[in-house]
Amino acid sequence: MYTFELIVGTTLGSAEYTADHLAEKLIDQGFQVNIHLDPKLENLPIDKNHPWIVCTATHGAGDYPENIAPFAQQLQQSKPDLSLVQYSVIALGSKSYDQFCFAGHKIDRQLAELSAKRMTKIVEICTLETPIPEDAIDECYPQWLKIWL
Repeated sequence: MYTFELIVGTTLGSAEYTADHLAEKLIDQGFQVNIHLDPKLENLPIDKNHPWIVCTATHGAGDYPENIAPFAQQLQQSKPDLSLVQYSVIALGSKSYDQFCFAGHKIDRQLAELSAKRMTKIVEICTLETPIPEDAIDECYPQWLKIWL
């Protein structure tokens, strides 16, 4: 049984609420979940039994939120071998900005370049179209569950 590592990048709280909602759903299925609001590479297991789910908002002009930016920088500088890591990305943003969900796509590229294995396509959540982002999790979760079981 997997222990999911939820890596959260949040500015105003939407990504955190979304990750909390996903965590509840995973726990209801019998999985264990660790939520990382201040993610650090040294605190994340690098193995197949601990899939990573990155749930991040986009801040400013396509930037990472302050709490996840140091983690992205750690990945860039240390370039760990993540070939044993399975991952998914949930990207939050507003389509009213040119850089819609850009932070989620950036972290996806970083993880792929470090040989991590993407398990699902990126879930993009527009906070204008989906004012309660947790609702988007309810829609995609059934397909995700099939992949992880």
